[in-house]
Formats: sequence, structure tokens, C-alpha cells
Amino acid sequence: MGLIHTRVRRSGRRIMLAIDYPRYGIGQLSRIVESTMEYVAGYKFGLPVLIHHGIRSLAGLVRDYPDTYYLADPKLSDISEVMVLAAEELINAGFHGVVAHAFIGTSGALDALARRVKDLGADLVLQTSMVHSGSIYTIDRVLYEIKNVINAVDPEGLIAPANKAEVIKDFRNSFGWRHVILSPGIMAKGAAPGEALCAGADAEIVGRLVLTSPNPIDALKYVMDRQSEYLRREDTSCAVSYTHLRAHETEADLVCRLLLE
Repeated sequence: MGLIHTRVRRSGRRIMLAIDYPRYGIGQLSRIVESTMEYVAGYKFGLPVLIHHGIRSLAGLVRDYPDTYYLADPKLSDISEVMVLAAEELINAGFHGVVAHAFIGTSGALDALARRVKDLGADLVLQTSMVHSGSIYTIDRVLYEIKNVINAVDPEGLIAPANKAEVIKDFRNSFGWRHVILSPGIMAKGAAPGEALCAGADAEIVGRLVLTSPNPIDALKYVMDRQSEYLRREDTSCAVSYTHLRAHETEADLVCRLLLE
């Protein structure tokens, strides 16, 4: 079981903060992590930030705040030799997981990457679909093949869009709770906070809504409140039920227990 299971799923926190924009300096990024880490399941660093700051600079931030989860998201999509080299650099810098595209296939690509990432004690997270409309006519047309890739590679995590709840439900029905599912696309791409959680995701990925807010903590609390409202409203149709609360459990404890059953 990878760190994404213990640090993200078992944290009871249902937001992963996406940091994509390079306009933030390292000092600002450090303050963002320090002020938000008690509210989020972890941080996903996108390619613009990885390129702008470089992984050696980001390695210092990771070392300064070790008690959270850091996911590098360069969306690797190359032959195995190239992806393995990139993953080694990111993992050696302290990142706990690396994102690669599932559509590139297994043999000569994801097979070797998955083995190397596992050997290094890190998590492979596969991008299964995308939030933008154009992906409906490309990636989504081969989701049945992507499910075969998931079975063959057995990654620790999957990324599935919040605005495609049917994809999340399909993965949960097909694979059970074997993989941690992270879902981008709430608010900015039309999905409501809580919608992906209801479908079976472990956490929803939020970025601009929080980072551009004059008060990021208030923005996070707003999303958390909306998530809870959605889950309670849609309770009977959700993958994780909120109706059978145990008297001695907090809400986070309950969700964690249900996810691990």
C-alpha cells in the first residue's frame, strides 16, 4: 500500500491543492503549504511550477514540511527510458508520487515506469481522462482500453475528472477501492464540490479558487462546506453513505473506515 493510501485516503481530508501557476515564489509556496496543510490531503505540483522553480528548489520546500503528501504532475507520456529518468529525478527530490498518462499503454512504457517507481518507494498515479471537452473525442473513446492498462499496471492512484462522474463510478465499480481516485474540475469546469466524492473519488483537486482568494483558508472552508452539503443532500445515491454515522466517530473517521472496507 502506497503513501497515497495512508496520507491521502486515511487523512480524512477531501481536498488536494493544485499548485500550477509559476507566479508564486518559493517563499510564497512555503507560506501556502504551512497555512493550508491541516485542511488538505496533499499538494499536486503542475508542470509550469516544476519547470519555473526546478525540482531542486522545490525539494527544499518538501523537506521543510514533510508531514503531508506531494504529488508531481508532469503528466509523463513517453517511452519507458525517458519516463523512468524523469520519475527518478522527481522522487529523489522528495515527491511521493508521479503522474503519467494512461493512454500511452503498458509495454515499453508504463510497465517499466511502474516497476521503477515502486522500487523507489513512491506512487504511480495514472491520468485516465481530462476535464476539457476535446477529451471526449479522444481519450474517452478508449476508456475500455485504459481500464485494461490500469489492470495491467496496478497504479496506486488514478486521476479522473469531477465533471465526468460516470467515469469515476465506472472505475469504482470495476476496481473497487483498490486505487485512490483524485478528481479535478470542481467549480472551474462545472462540477459541484462533493460531486466527485459522491461518485467515489477520495479527494477533489482545487487550485485557482483557493490560490487566487484573498483568504485561502476561507476558500478551503467554503469548498469543504459545499462538499458536506452535497454529500448529505445526495446521500442515498453516493458511493460513500453519510447516514450511518457511529456515535463515537467523526465524519472523517467514518469516511476513512468506509473507504477501507
